Amino acid sequence: MKNWSILLPYFNESQYLPATIESICRQNYDQFTLILINNASTDDSESVARDILSFYPHIDVLFLNEKKPGKTNALKTGLKAVKTPFVATCDADTYYPPDYLFFCNEIMKNNPHYVGIMACDIYHPYYSYKSLYRRWKIFIKSKLFQGQCHAGGYAQAFRTDSLRQVKGFDPTIWPYVMVDHEIVHRLLKIGKIYYSTNHWCLPSPRRTDRSKIRWSKLEKFLYQFLPYRCKDWFFYTFLRKRMKKRNASILQLREHNWNKSTH
Repeated sequence: MKNWSILLPYFNESQYLPATIESICRQNYDQFTLILINNASTDDSESVARDILSFYPHIDVLFLNEKKPGKTNALKTGLKAVKTPFVATCDADTYYPPDYLFFCNEIMKNNPHYVGIMACDIYHPYYSYKSLYRRWKIFIKSKLFQGQCHAGGYAQAFRTDSLRQVKGFDPTIWPYVMVDHEIVHRLLKIGKIYYSTNHWCLPSPRRTDRSKIRWSKLEKFLYQFLPYRCKDWFFYTFLRKRMKKRNASILQLREHNWNKSTH
């Protein structure tokens, strides 16, 4: 049986899917099932994905469809199909280095107290000064502020049973943006999260524009400095009301103009 499942939801990603799928198929650890979830795309994303994967017949692939819009809905559908002990979430516009999954597997295999592994997102060559600075910045913050998440959904991996224990991806629990932070909040109740300066991925530069989905200064301050015992209040009372007021639902992710900004 495979050890890993990779959840790859997508919505109109025909431009970015090829590079992402290529990077996943070229992993030096191949004990995984790639689960692609078409989240009501209106372009030819699915046919593009199928064409690329036809060149990698050794990759175990499962194609799913989730017509209800929203990444959380797609991830929820994907998680139901997972039959492996570990699961990683990837985004359709992100490059994963060849040792990405091998690294995750070694950490999970040898450290049972970790329920999740977070990768550093970098936007320049791995050995560049800017990437070195960013990797160490994220790592140091993960040590200083252990009660919060320091990675996006494109850079997360979990123990499947732990993820299901905290009820997984569920829009009835959290229907807003910042899903990646909220899911880690629940996981921190039952275990630890692992960070390393050597574990990384390269999201598309278009992600530099986060104008519609970022924290306010007050929200960011409270998330960073509130004691962990207060984080339930932060998410489910304070932040929920604010997200609802500004209509920051998961649908805002697909309405966002991701192509606006580039490096």
